Order: sequence, then structure tokens, then C-alpha cells
Amino acid sequence: MLWLVFAATLAAIAYLSPEPDRVTDRRMYEATAQQYVIPDCGDLHCFRVLMPWVLGSVPGPSLPKWKSYAVLANATAAIVVLALSLAWALPARAAVMAATLSAFGFGALYTLHDVFTSDPLMFALGPALVLLLLRERFAIAAAMASVGVLAKEFAAAPLYVFYAASMLQRRLPTAWRSLAAANCALIVWLLLQFTLMLRFNYGYGDNPSTHLGSGGYLAKWLSEQSARGAVIAMFNEFGVLWLLAPIGLFFAPPALRAFALASVPVALLFGYVQQPDRALWNFHFVVTPLAALVLSRLPAAAAWGTIVLFAIANLRVGAQLMFVPAARMALFGSVALAAAAMTWAWMNGRFTLNSANIT
Repeated sequence: MLWLVFAATLAAIAYLSPEPDRVTDRRMYEATAQQYVIPDCGDLHCFRVLMPWVLGSVPGPSLPKWKSYAVLANATAAIVVLALSLAWALPARAAVMAATLSAFGFGALYTLHDVFTSDPLMFALGPALVLLLLRERFAIAAAMASVGVLAKEFAAAPLYVFYAASMLQRRLPTAWRSLAAANCALIVWLLLQFTLMLRFNYGYGDNPSTHLGSGGYLAKWLSEQSARGAVIAMFNEFGVLWLLAPIGLFFAPPALRAFALASVPVALLFGYVQQPDRALWNFHFVVTPLAALVLSRLPAAAAWGTIVLFAIANLRVGAQLMFVPAARMALFGSVALAAAAMTWAWMNGRFTLNSANIT
């Protein structure tokens, strides 16, 4: 039922969201969908073949297919975040809040605006892989990630993070199995790269993501805007979650806390080689449960008011709905409301830690 609510709401947002007024990756994805292989392609997105191949085989106009895919993948991502939150031993109320934050976060809504991307699949696949690993379904996780890397390299990242988190918890058998699953996905990704390069003369061109020694995509991104613009863009990505998630670490179950800490270096790496104000949303399934742990300790009106303001802000900066009030108003309102409610909760003893949070 909740999935239907998310899907219907996201579909309405996708319908209202205008097409981007800038150059996007649509041309490459549509060309891959039509030709399957583009000889001598010199664009990084030519290597991300899975979604063009799948959607290209579905009859119908291109744009509605890609919008439908973005809606379904983001709704699914939110529901999997709910299931993952429960598996991490979060209360049901917090799990629903985490799912809602993921469904209406910046990254999800941005892919309803710019739909020609593999990101929605990654948003759903990340929490799904971690859930499988928590349930010790290592072979299924390896298979899913190995297929996922055909869409985008991020599909292997959650498995490596889970390996590192298991090492932090000294769960060595789980760690080694996770590492084996991650390496399977990495090998498939490398085979794809080498096959397309050697057989069809693919290349990355002058994509700044490959310039690891000179600042990667981060350097290019910073060079195109002011310091103030960069800070605003980064703040817009998570909004009030920047305030809530770090505090949530103190209330997180040990498994969630370990995974969150292990995610930091991988998130920094992806923020370096990809556009940082979009890349970090790949880790939404870690950030939103942490934030929800704090929100669930607040009065219901304050908690859900914060979530609504968070979503309204993202309707403007994510889905680009110009008839929505200025994002800064909702962003400021969500932070102010959350801060006031947390102060009240602290004074009324709702932020007490128990032994399970400390271990």
C-alpha cells in the first residue's frame, strides 16, 4: 500500500516536472538503446548500458518509458529503505520516516526531472544489496551487483562498504563473503570496460572523472561556480538531514553505525570522481535511517512537519517545480522546526541513550 502511495505521488511529480533546459545525457542513452553498441564512442555514459538496453526493448516513446522507470525505481527504493531500516532494528515509526525521506529527497526528485540516468536503479539497488547481505544471501547479492554494474559502477560499492563494516564489527566470515561478492561485481565491471574498449574502441574521452591526479570531477565542479554556490548546492542535497543524521549516529544500532562509518571514505571517493552535489545521494539509505532515528523521538507534528518542509524544498531544487515557494524558505523552516523540536525533546528526556546504543 505504501509503495502505491509513493509511486502515485512520484508519478504526479514526474508529470509536472519540466524537461531540463540544459544539455543532458539523453542523446547517449537513447543512442545506446537504439544501437546497443556505438562503435568508437568516447563518452563515459556509453559504458552504462543496462538501462538503455532494457528500456530500448520496451515499445513506446522514449521519455514516458524513462519517466516510468524513474518513478518505479524511486518508489521501490523507498520501500526497500523501510525494510532495511527494520532489519537494522529501527522502530517501525522511524522506518516509515526513513522511507518517506528517501522517496522525496533531492536525489530521487532530481531523477524525475532529469530521467535519462542510471541513478534511480542505483538508489534502489544500494539498500537492496545491503538487506541481502544482512540476511546472508551473499550469492544473490553478488549476482544482483554483477548485473547492476552494467548500469553504473556504484552497484559494487555497498558490498565493499558492508565488508568494511563487518571488519569493524570483527565479523570476519561475513566480511570475507561480502568481499568475495564485491569482487565478483568488480570483475564483471572490468570485463565490460575492457570488452567495449578493445572490441568496439570505446573510451572515456576527456571526462574529468578520469583525472584522478588533478582533482577529478570535484575540481571541474568547483571551477564552474563560486564558493558560496558550491556550499549552497551541497546543503541543498541533504538539507535538514545534515543536522539530523550526525545526531542519529548516537542512537543508531551497532550494525547501522558501523555501516555509516564505513560509508564515509567511499562516499568521499564518489564525491571526488562524480558531481558531488548529486553523487552523495547514492548513500541515502544510510543517511535517512539515521535522520529518522532523531525524528522519531520528536512530537509527531514536529517530525512530520520537518519531513513535509524537506520534501517541499526538494520539489523546487530537485524536481524543479517553479510554482512551489522558494526552496530556501522550506529549507530554513525544516531546520528551524527540527532544531526547536530537538531542544524540546532534549529538555524532556527523549534523547537518553541506552546500553544498546553505546555498544
